[in-house]
This record gives sequence, C-alpha cells and structure tokens, in this order.
Amino acid sequence: MLTPSPPPRLPAWLEEELPLARLRELLEQARESGQRELSWELGIHLDTLDEAFRELGVRIQALEEEKRQFQERLQGEHQGYTQLRASMHELLDLHPFSRTISASFDLQDIPHALLDLSLRLTEYHSCGVFFIGRGDRPPEPVALRGDGPRLCSRVQAQWEDGIIPWVLGEGHPVVIEDEEDSSCSFMHIPLRVRGEQVGFFALYCPKAKGDFTLGELESLDVLASHAAVAMENARLYTDLETARQELKESQRQLLLSAKQAAVGELAGGVAHEVNNPLQIILSRVQLMLMQHPDPGRLSDDLRLIEHNVKRISRITRALLGFARHNSQAEGWGPFDLAQAIQQACTLVRHQLAAHLIEVAIDCPEDLPQLQGNVGELEQVFLNLILNAQNAMPKGGQLQIAVRREAETVELRFADTGIGIAPENLDRIFEPFFTTRSSQGGTGLGLAVSYRIIANHGGTLTVESPPGQGATFIIQLPLHPREAPQHGKS
Repeated sequence: MLTPSPPPRLPAWLEEELPLARLRELLEQARESGQRELSWELGIHLDTLDEAFRELGVRIQALEEEKRQFQERLQGEHQGYTQLRASMHELLDLHPFSRTISASFDLQDIPHALLDLSLRLTEYHSCGVFFIGRGDRPPEPVALRGDGPRLCSRVQAQWEDGIIPWVLGEGHPVVIEDEEDSSCSFMHIPLRVRGEQVGFFALYCPKAKGDFTLGELESLDVLASHAAVAMENARLYTDLETARQELKESQRQLLLSAKQAAVGELAGGVAHEVNNPLQIILSRVQLMLMQHPDPGRLSDDLRLIEHNVKRISRITRALLGFARHNSQAEGWGPFDLAQAIQQACTLVRHQLAAHLIEVAIDCPEDLPQLQGNVGELEQVFLNLILNAQNAMPKGGQLQIAVRREAETVELRFADTGIGIAPENLDRIFEPFFTTRSSQGGTGLGLAVSYRIIANHGGTLTVESPPGQGATFIIQLPLHPREAPQHGKS
C-alpha cells in the first residue's frame, strides 16, 4: 500500500507570520472546556484556512522553482554573452594579423607574426614554428619565442618518441600534459596546406591540460591555418622571384657571351691589322734612339713615342689573347685544382707581399682532379688575384676558398678592398670596361676570364655589398663536357 506524501510545508517566514499552531491550541482548550459548538465551528474554519495556506505554500514553492530556473537561464545567458564578447575580441585581434600576413611575402615575417599574436589568445612560456622535411629528418625551427633551446630539445624528444608524428596524423590541435610538471602542458597545432602537413606550431603553456577552453583551441587552430597558407604563398612567391632572377641572369650572361664573341672576332682582325704597322714604327723608333743616344729633346720625344707604341702593342696582344681564348683542345686534360691555385699565387707572391696583401687558401685535400685547360684556368686565377691587388692599394687580405658541392666545385676569391660600385656590377665582365684606364687597365682581364670559364662549362659571377670588398665566384663542373673543338667559341 502506498504511503501518502506529507502535505507541503509552508515557508518558514509564512508560518512565523500566521501562528496556526496557537489557533489549534486555543481550539483544543475550547473543546476541553465544553464549548463544543464553538470548537466545531472554529475547527471547520481552521481546517479551511489551513488548506488555503497549504495551497498558497505550494504556489510559493512553484514560484521559487521558477525563480531558480530563471536565475540559471540568466546565468547561462550571461556566460554566453561573456564568451561572445571574448570571441569578438579574438576576432578583432585576428584582423590585424590577417592584414599583416596578407600583405607580406617574407617567409620570415609571417611565423614571427604568428608567435606575437598567439600571446593574445593564450599565455605561454615558449613557443615556436617548426617545418618538417621529407623522410626522417627532424623538425627545423624557423621562429622561436621564450626559452627556444629548451623547447627545441623537448620537441626533438617528442618527435623521436612518435608523439608529434601522431599529432600530425590527427590533423587537429592536441594538448599533452608535461610529464615533468603537471601544471604545464604542450599544445601542438598542425600546419596544413592543401591537405599536406608542412610543419606544426608548438606552445609550452603554464596551464594544466584540462584548463584550456575550446575557444582557445579553435582560435589558435584558425590562426595557425591562416599562417600556413600565408607561408606557402610566400614560399611560392620566393621561388617565383628566384626563378625570375635566374632567368634574368641567364639572359644577361647570354647577351654578354654573344657580345664577347662578336667583339672577340672583331678584336682579332683589328689586332692583326694594327700589330704589323706598330712593329715597324717601334723598330724605326728604336733604331733612331740608337742613332741619337745623347739626351735631348729629340731623344726624349723618341722615348715617349716608344713608350706609347709599346702600350698600344700590349693592348693589341691583349686583344689577340681575348680573341684566341676559346678553350682549344690543346692542353685539355686532368689537373689538380689546388696546385693550379698555388701556381698562380706563386707567380705574384713577391708582388702581393710588396703591397702588404696576405693570401689565405682554403682547399679540401680530398678534391678530385678536374678536366680542363690548366694553363687558361691559371690565367683566370692570376687575373682575379691581380684584380684583388688593385682593389687593395693600402694592403688587405685575399681569401681563396674552394668547396665541393653535388656536381660542381665552387671557388671564391674574396678581398677586403674598396669593392665595386653598384652601377658597375652589370658591366664588370664587358670587354674594354675598366675603372683603371688611367693606370693602364685594358678592360680585358675579366672579360677573358669570363670567356675561359664559360668555355669550361662553368660560371663566373661577382658579389660586392657596399663597403665590404668584392667576391668573385667560379663554378666549375666536376664532370665537364668533352674538350671543345678548335675554333669554337
């Protein structure tokens, strides 16, 4: 049998205002004193009043329940409003970042902007952007904040333990508790471009794993995704700009080679035509000097004529050399590059010492033999050494460094001289271009060198940052083509 539930109690404050217990006590006293009719009538009215008050208590309890539910809804609405305000602030913070990365094509600026803005979304001790390569190569940090070395060490350990590869496989932000300090945690956010993982964003935060809000994770994920797309666009732009510069340089070298070939043919013909009359003039002047050995105006004039005829003769010989240097098959074969460099330095050792120039050679011992015309290459090295000497009239240092790359050998001739003016860099290898015409420069040394290197299948370029000297860079193939045929240019 079911037990009936007790009637609802009146609120305490209502029971205090309505002394029903006292009324019942007075009713009981009336019954005991024999006033039955009065007690009976009072009992009926008291029961009616009691029932009314109980019904009132039920309604009051219902109103209190509605009040409690309303307060809960109000609190929930307030929390939603607070979260909405926080989301609006996060969006406002994301807006300047969006403008920054959209306007930037610098692959270094975008990761640093990501690190700066993430601090507005969550607190961290350190964070970094890491790129991943192909295969088992470890992640490479491209931007760091805070204790970068320690973060890199921890990230490396997590990579080796397979934690970060697992995070990348998940494809969404993952929070990992720090085993050394449970009050801190790592957050790893994959960086994706067109569905491919290119890296990840790592944060070390002073928060327990469960203290991160869903809003923090979503905002940081959106931020990282935007940055990943921007970095990919910057990389593509950089690749495009590099290709454009390489094409521009190839066109410049092609035009220069064509110009050198044309000038070489012209120079050869002119030099032959000029050289024979010069030799006749020179021999007659020398004969007249023998006939008039005594000092005087005539002998002085003859010596002046002799000096200038010899100068013209040197220019014609240089012209003939420029026209003739097309890496003919004669002299083509294997040679020791280090020995060729030493030989060129030996030829001008005393000259360099007199100009207070120190030469340092850095050449690996395991360098294989190259194929080429060692005599012509020694002339190139000699031209570059003398060019460095002329650039250091007050002395300095010449560093000759040799490095082996995949399929080439790179030689760098770096001096500490006055450098090359920016407006002259594009013309430095043109025939007859010289900044030393008053000192007897013919403007053919670098042009000849350029042509010799080109005929060996290599390249000759120059770098000269303002005020930092000049560096001439030679790239020679480890396995060149066959020796050129005689007469080919």
